[in-house]
Amino acid sequence: MNWYVLFVLVVKEDKLCSLLRKKGLDAFIPMYEYYRRDIKGNAIKPLFPGYIFVRSDLEQLDFDQFLFNIKEPKEGLIKELKKADVSALRDDEIKMFEYMFDSKGILRMSQAFIEDKRAKIYKGPLVHYQDHIVKVDKHNKLATLDLEFMDRRFVAGLEITSKIR
Repeated sequence: MNWYVLFVLVVKEDKLCSLLRKKGLDAFIPMYEYYRRDIKGNAIKPLFPGYIFVRSDLEQLDFDQFLFNIKEPKEGLIKELKKADVSALRDDEIKMFEYMFDSKGILRMSQAFIEDKRAKIYKGPLVHYQDHIVKVDKHNKLATLDLEFMDRRFVAGLEITSKIR
C-alpha cells in the first residue's frame, strides 16, 4: 500500500477529498481528537491543515496519471508532495501513521498517568510513542511530540488520569 500527500487550499480540502473518494481512492484529511474546554468535551480538527492523504495500491506513475485524468475540476489542488517521482511518505512514516490513525484517519486521544515527571501511556495510539513526548499540557490535554512531519511537530490529545492500580 502506498501513501500519497496532496497539498490543497484549506477551504477546498473537504470538497476535493470527497471527489477523490467518489473516484474510488481511500482519501482522508488527517485529524486529531483534542479536548475543548468551552464544551467540556472532545472534538476533532485537522492535524495538518491543507493536506489530504491518499492510501492506494497504485504506483507513483499510475497515481500521477490518475490525478491527471480526473475530468472534474480539481479546485484547490496545489500540488502532490513527492521527491524524485517517489511518494512523499517513507516506509517509517507510513508505519507511524498506521499506528497512530484509526480507520477514519483520526489520531484519537490517549490516556496516561504521570510517573517520575514523565507521561506513561496506558491506552491509545501514543502507547508506541511515549518516549517521543517532549511536553505535556495538562490544562489543554495535549502532548507535543518530537516527531516531525512536513517541518511541524506533532500535537496529540492526551488525558492525564490517576495512576492505574
